[in-house]
Amino acid sequence: MDSTDELIHSLYRSTVEDEWQDYRSRALARVCERLGASSAAWWSRGVGTKGGELTQHPQPHVTVASLAALVFPAGQQEVTIDVPVRGQNGVALQYRHRDVGVVSTVLLQFPSDRKPPAGESLRRVLAHLVEAGALALRQFIRRDDWLQAMGRANRGSAAMTDSEGTLFSASERFIEMLDQDAGAPLVKLPFELPESVLGEEGGEFVHGPIHLRVRRSGQLYLIYARKPLPLDMLSPREQEIARALGNGKTLKSIARQYGIAVSTVANHTTRIYRKLAIYRREDLIDLVRLRAQSSGGKKN
Repeated sequence: MDSTDELIHSLYRSTVEDEWQDYRSRALARVCERLGASSAAWWSRGVGTKGGELTQHPQPHVTVASLAALVFPAGQQEVTIDVPVRGQNGVALQYRHRDVGVVSTVLLQFPSDRKPPAGESLRRVLAHLVEAGALALRQFIRRDDWLQAMGRANRGSAAMTDSEGTLFSASERFIEMLDQDAGAPLVKLPFELPESVLGEEGGEFVHGPIHLRVRRSGQLYLIYARKPLPLDMLSPREQEIARALGNGKTLKSIARQYGIAVSTVANHTTRIYRKLAIYRREDLIDLVRLRAQSSGGKKN
């Protein structure tokens, strides 16, 4: 195995050794070390967008605007160009991901006295860098599907997108829940992400019958989708009270918690039991646990 193949092999091996969130930065560090580059940047974004994920090593040194300004020959899946950098030699690769509407640009910078590797060798390394990264993300996204197959509670089917809804990766169950053809590549969500869920704290929203929970993951967004649960038919206040009842609180303690009368809590409780068609607190506890499991253990 020559040095190029050994480096490529190490990139794929790291997809199972490193968490997806760490893969990009560690892979860039490995490439710089093996190839003698002084710095590296890796920008992945949806086709026609300028958001996405920008990872740099050893520290931030370029901007999205400077990477977006690079001019590559059109019509090729992967292509490298020489990039003049003040006092250094630069080489950039543009790579179109397979089966998704995502493009990656990888820029390596070398000291002026260091010659970059031969063009074909460098192109192979950078192309495999990107493909290994896509594999690491795919494994991370499919984790909950594997947990369900094992009979364990999970947080629902998952996908990773940018703020504009470009799909970087999605599990098969996620695509099925959106009623999309699993045989045709889905490159973008069939709906817009609400502004209310795009902050640091994320949030939840409903699209048709599907409940979606969003949380920030670096510069992208991790989305969990699930089918409706019984508690979803309750009003927000009824859901709060149902969770409190399911967690063993008394009517008086709930009234103090929310600053309402005990009689008001009792009325809410009656409506909750009627809507859910249950008669025992044990049944309510089971429904509250089911909701918590669907949210990855978060009581929301």
